[in-house]
Amino acid sequence: MNTSLRNYWSLYLDFLNDFKDLTYSGYSIAYLFCHFYSLVSNNTELWNSLSDKDFTRHIKSQVNDQKEIQDAFYNYIQKHKGKSVTKSKHGKVVFHQDKLLRISRPSIMRIFHPSQTMIVHAGINKSAIKVKSARRKKPNKAKVLIGNHAVKKKKPKTPVPVKKTSHTVPTYYLTNYPIETEKVVTQVQNKARKIIASHKNHPVYKNQNFQSYFLNMIAEIIKRIEQSRQFLNDKHVSCLVVSTTHGYISRILSLVAAEKGIPTICMQHGIIASEFGYIPKIATVDAVYGDFEAEWYKKLGAPDVSLEIIGHPRFDQAFSRPTIERERFNNHLGLDNSKQTLMIVIRENQDNGKWRTLIETIGKLNLNVVIKNYPSKTPHPLTKEFSFVYSTAGYSIYDIFPNVDAVVSYASTVGLEAMLSKKPVFILNNHFPGYTGYYNELDKLVQTNPRILGKIIIDYFSDPSFKCYVEKKQKQFLGSAYPDVSHSGERLQKLVKRITRNTVS
Repeated sequence: MNTSLRNYWSLYLDFLNDFKDLTYSGYSIAYLFCHFYSLVSNNTELWNSLSDKDFTRHIKSQVNDQKEIQDAFYNYIQKHKGKSVTKSKHGKVVFHQDKLLRISRPSIMRIFHPSQTMIVHAGINKSAIKVKSARRKKPNKAKVLIGNHAVKKKKPKTPVPVKKTSHTVPTYYLTNYPIETEKVVTQVQNKARKIIASHKNHPVYKNQNFQSYFLNMIAEIIKRIEQSRQFLNDKHVSCLVVSTTHGYISRILSLVAAEKGIPTICMQHGIIASEFGYIPKIATVDAVYGDFEAEWYKKLGAPDVSLEIIGHPRFDQAFSRPTIERERFNNHLGLDNSKQTLMIVIRENQDNGKWRTLIETIGKLNLNVVIKNYPSKTPHPLTKEFSFVYSTAGYSIYDIFPNVDAVVSYASTVGLEAMLSKKPVFILNNHFPGYTGYYNELDKLVQTNPRILGKIIIDYFSDPSFKCYVEKKQKQFLGSAYPDVSHSGERLQKLVKRITRNTVS
């Protein structure tokens, strides 16, 4: 562990200890607070100072292994772990639907019977608001003349309501549960201010942005604890599925569920490229992609029974037949049908200089180059600089993969998805803080220098023997990264059955 990481995790452990007495209804606010990393990394001066050995004068804890943070959370979870509840035996599987779950409603309905499933959202039911708004608009009580007499119009017959069938997955909203927390929120916030005041020279706590965010988060955390309790008291739940326990709502739902003896499954929402997004592990079982993640979590002390290689249901698309023919795809984007196509995945304007150099290096290959601008849907600025570079427009990656010949990406999940779709993949990497080395097994197919990577791509398209090397490397990589290519949805279904059977009293 380098100095920056050691100081960061030590700082985090200090935060947990310094605010250990800041609680609400038995829950520690600090343990539910998310996301500590963003508060530290967004402060450039503070983040840079973590690499200084002298920073240790600001911290009391000395973390030498990430396992120490995981152990702290494990001990906390054990305090809130309740016995299995009888009602969960006949309960439903609940999916907390947020932007990171990436399992659509139709997919949920294909995996689980709708009558045994429900969805919970944290936000507001916008469709219900529209309906309610429309109902407020009362019809005009205009009168019409029949003969010489004015009479009121007859109201139209009320339409027969459509009965809800068992084929519909019900959706519930946490915001629909009433709460009155203003008084207690003020009390907890005032206590937080006193703790902050007692550390007036602390490099994080003295920051005004931290204080403002933390005080606002206290109100959110208390509100979500109450709403989660009401929801899980109100519904018969056998299992809770979340996208990540690094979002505070999913974390709160998971801990409240644990207190009620309800098992939780955390899906893996992306490759573990950075450790900051995946430590600590909180759910009963983490449904991981492959051996890489399983071994990574075991090093943190996670028991075997808390890990299951599931993959992800959205990756099942990689094994489906293409829905768009290449000629149609090319014509829509304006590509030359006589040329091969290279897809480049760029995260908005990050590292544009490197990507420009890469494109210049491979320019002599006479390829079509298409850029997937993530997460934006607008054409990337580099599409305007080169005549042979195009935007992928509104196509999804699973419409794009069958119609390109190779993929270049930063260290993102798209690289894995492209390989599952049987496409050669090259990674333009950055050694960012907390990097796990996820793609290192691809050897020379991963480069930080865009010119070197460009020459490797040239070798792939011009040297048959190198093409064989690429195929061999990717096959070896997938053997560890995604060893089971059977239907992920079915594996998730089996996992739910197993953990609900084992936890029901």
